[in-house]
Amino acid sequence: MKADAASLAGYYDAVHRQTVEYVAGVSSTDLEKVVDERWDPPVTLAVRLVSVISDDLQHAGQAAFLRGIARRQ
Repeated sequence: MKADAASLAGYYDAVHRQTVEYVAGVSSTDLEKVVDERWDPPVTLAVRLVSVISDDLQHAGQAAFLRGIARRQ
């Protein structure tokens, strides 16, 4: 499946809006809650959010890298 630019932009906007709403409602108590007990030690919401942010930054770096390659051609 191939997505056009308008669809991708709409998806980004929707995800961004939902993310901002979610993070705005997170309290310090929420950050301490265990969200995954399959790890040792169990993973808290704070650790999971840092993991998601790290993953997002890696994808942003990959996109910037590809943009640089495309501009040089």
